[in-house]
Amino acid sequence: MGNAYDEKNKHYNIMTSCDGNLINYVSVQLFAMSRNLNDSAIDFYLFHRNNLKLNNINILEALCRKLKNISFHSVVVPEAEKYDTLASCGGGWAGEAYFPLCAHQLLPDSVDRILYIDAGDVIIDDDIFPYYNCDFEDKALIVTAGRYKQKNNEIVPYEETDLYDNNGFLGICRGLFNSGSYIINIDKLRKAQLDIDDYVSFMQLLCKLSGKDSEANIYWGDQGFLSAAFVGDIKLYEYPEVKDLWYMPYNFCLWYYDRKNTMPQYKVSIIHYAGSFKPWTLKYPINIKRFSVQNGLHLFNELKIGQAEWFYVWHEYAILTDRLLMQMGY
Repeated sequence: MGNAYDEKNKHYNIMTSCDGNLINYVSVQLFAMSRNLNDSAIDFYLFHRNNLKLNNINILEALCRKLKNISFHSVVVPEAEKYDTLASCGGGWAGEAYFPLCAHQLLPDSVDRILYIDAGDVIIDDDIFPYYNCDFEDKALIVTAGRYKQKNNEIVPYEETDLYDNNGFLGICRGLFNSGSYIINIDKLRKAQLDIDDYVSFMQLLCKLSGKDSEANIYWGDQGFLSAAFVGDIKLYEYPEVKDLWYMPYNFCLWYYDRKNTMPQYKVSIIHYAGSFKPWTLKYPINIKRFSVQNGLHLFNELKIGQAEWFYVWHEYAILTDRLLMQMGY
């Protein structure tokens, strides 16, 4: 594998995790990834349960061989039911969203860091070298900030002690960042020897701190749980130089347009279709049967001002992916 810190020999470890409902859209992500990181070698890891259809995995593996710069790795996650336990307190997200928590146990020893992206609704649309190779500063995660607190009239990150304050607890468990794109310090977690049982025990602590029983909505999905588990051990990308919560070059969430009606004044490298419906549920002028739901399609006039062009970005990649898969006989 290439040196992750060498701009002349770029290499990326990238992962996602999903079930059969989203696996079809991963191919679009892979095509976009290959095209926009075409000067790089990529090791892509798909984390899944052992019941995922082999044909779906085979298609992705064949696609990566065709794309040439992506090596595909299928990773079956053991004890998946324990991740479902975490999900039971997370407001409806599937257990697969929590699979990255133990990535350090399942990845090769040669992997020291990895970029996680949500399955299906995250597209790499430009170079990610500055983000991916950012210094962890001994933190467990690198993220795009989604929440700060005020302390002595300063904007500062949350600390571990804030978990034991009611307002702090609620803010942390809502999420200090959006989990569509973040980087995991595999080396650090490997040395810490965390396992799924440690995370389940931490979930029980959160239940106790919340005063609620298990099965309640204690945290906001995986981003809430990750924020609580690693609060104080999270590097906020480009903080303290940048404290603007709308600055999201490597996790550009489309809820940006809930408050803004102009284009961002920075280059967007990773698009996250969060805050609106998913791109495969929109009715485009050209329908792609492979990548479109058949019922209940949304119309473009349902989008907020500024969002449409980002949906067309996904649609273009979907057209090109579909064309390539047809050429391959799929």
